[in-house]
Amino acid sequence: MTEKKRPHKEANRITHILDTLPPEERFPVNVKKVALELTPSFNDDPITEVQGHSFNKFEGALLKDPANPRWGIFYNTNIEHTGRIRFTLAHELGHYMLHRMDAGPDGFECGTNDMLRYDSGYVAQEEEANAFAASLLMPAHDFRHQVEGVRFSFDLLGHCADRYNVSLTSAVLRWLEFTSKRAIAVFSEDGYMHWAKSSDKAFKSGKYFATRGGPIEIPANSQAAEQSFSFTARDGIRHGSGVWFKDEEVVEHTIYSEEYEKTLTVLLLDDIGGYNQLDEEPEEDISDRFSRGF
Repeated sequence: MTEKKRPHKEANRITHILDTLPPEERFPVNVKKVALELTPSFNDDPITEVQGHSFNKFEGALLKDPANPRWGIFYNTNIEHTGRIRFTLAHELGHYMLHRMDAGPDGFECGTNDMLRYDSGYVAQEEEANAFAASLLMPAHDFRHQVEGVRFSFDLLGHCADRYNVSLTSAVLRWLEFTSKRAIAVFSEDGYMHWAKSSDKAFKSGKYFATRGGPIEIPANSQAAEQSFSFTARDGIRHGSGVWFKDEEVVEHTIYSEEYEKTLTVLLLDDIGGYNQLDEEPEEDISDRFSRGF
């Protein structure tokens, strides 16, 4: 039986090679170059093409040549934001590294939800491709160096988004993997949560939003419900118990994108401080940047 491949381990194989590059060439990761130049050294069925096309139904695709042992990655040229394109390419490379042996005749065609759904229990292969992409673009050792010992702010995560050329949302979600704070990211539109993700400590303490069970309304007294940008909301507003959680106060950091009519919120439940000390991956703008894309 073939051993199941793990997203972070596969991403780390590439990270160790990229870490030998000169500092000025290390970030952001050139995913196209990685796919074309490294996959031939890994496998007998490499990626030989990375191209953009105008698609209506999906953001990215990993397709197999029916006549030859080779693959191609394709991305939607209608995507305007380089951070989303970079994540899309890394997501499809993740499918190649992790799932190509299980691919059907059509390969993988991934839509917007496949790139933006981070709630637990979503389609396993899409979760794994997202995990691979995040680990490749924002490797653990470097990301930790950027955020360790620094108080949460959208400015901090905006710096990370710039360094890795990813969306602010991607940087926030990566931060959740490292923080030892009880924190929750919420992505909402039209007054309802699209998805929510809790840090490990928040989840274990019972603080999460089960968005898989159906739409959850944004609390009426929250800043996220306002759906309008303010510097005060971006920098954090303390709410008493009964707003987000009936039994706890929270500090709410919220940014709203008028262009996309979507809101990104980070809730901090208490001030534990610090970051997980991980030598390797676990196994298993600011307002302007956000308005330009997620």
